Amino acid sequence: MPKSSSNGDDPPQKRKLPSWTSSKDSGEGSCKKKQQKDGVCSGKESSSSFSKLLEGVVFVLSGFVNPERSTLRSKALAMGAEYRPDWSSDCTLLVCAFPNTPKFRQVQGDCGTIVSKEWISECYSEEKLIDIEPYLMNVGKPWRKHDESSETSQAKKTSQSKEPKLIDEERSHPPKPTVSAVAKDGSSNTVKDLFSPSEVKEWVMDDLQKTVSWLESQEEKPEADQVRTIAAEGIITCLQDAIESLEQDHDVRLVTEQWKFLPRVVKELAKLDGGGRSKKELLSKEELIQLAISTKNIYESELAHISSSRMKNKQKIDETQGSEDTGFDSDQTIEMTEEEIELACKHLTSEPCA
Repeated sequence: MPKSSSNGDDPPQKRKLPSWTSSKDSGEGSCKKKQQKDGVCSGKESSSSFSKLLEGVVFVLSGFVNPERSTLRSKALAMGAEYRPDWSSDCTLLVCAFPNTPKFRQVQGDCGTIVSKEWISECYSEEKLIDIEPYLMNVGKPWRKHDESSETSQAKKTSQSKEPKLIDEERSHPPKPTVSAVAKDGSSNTVKDLFSPSEVKEWVMDDLQKTVSWLESQEEKPEADQVRTIAAEGIITCLQDAIESLEQDHDVRLVTEQWKFLPRVVKELAKLDGGGRSKKELLSKEELIQLAISTKNIYESELAHISSSRMKNKQKIDETQGSEDTGFDSDQTIEMTEEEIELACKHLTSEPCA
């Protein structure tokens, strides 16, 4: 899911990196300006900047053994990062030795950002924040916690710059009347009908099937027995991102720009969150948040039910196959060469009928 760049020249599978993946550090920028003006930044400023290079990064190491493991941890800690022994909700970055390990898939399913060890080593040796993009193994949620104010400011600028284009597109291509269109009168009833439990349950099945198909069409695809699980986790994570965006008073359309594949529910929420509609047609932010949360609960319940049903069906199939094989003795199987089989066939055809 994270969304690919709209530039036709970019590789189709590569996601356009959001603002938080930029490695440009404000302190480093000011240092460079000062270098140009005064010559060289003072050693004290340089030391202080180095100890804050990875401030806001909460990292986990995977696939490394000592002494390499302790060396990497010490380097990251020296640059201001925080270490965790295992992945949890407050972690922002996984430093991984190999792709497609159990830990790699766990963090990937949680939409976490994964980077190779070389990035840590390069930052440490160069004593500056190196561009993270070439070292990324998986692009997920923000890899550091701080600088939220600058990220928010950047997000607002992006939204404002795209607003005229979105409005022009709405005017030139008026939306066709669909179930997601909100009537000027009685809008709440229309929205309730659209997001009714029965309607949302149909979305769940449709979203799961489409997400699985999308994952299977990628060059780097999950293992067959993990596809549905990763698809379900991705849907819920995307929906949670939309909820958090609403709670922070951001535009849901900013979330849609960060994902390559969007579930139906997030598209509908984006339409309701100011997607070119008049104020009379829109729900309040509080109503929209409650609607999104209740919809997420339905999604989680339905996805859990689907997973449980598949497990039960698989167990029944396994039991049936086991019962069919009962009484079969593999020791009674006769192994024959091609010549023996050919002779046996000739013998059968040459025998006279009784």
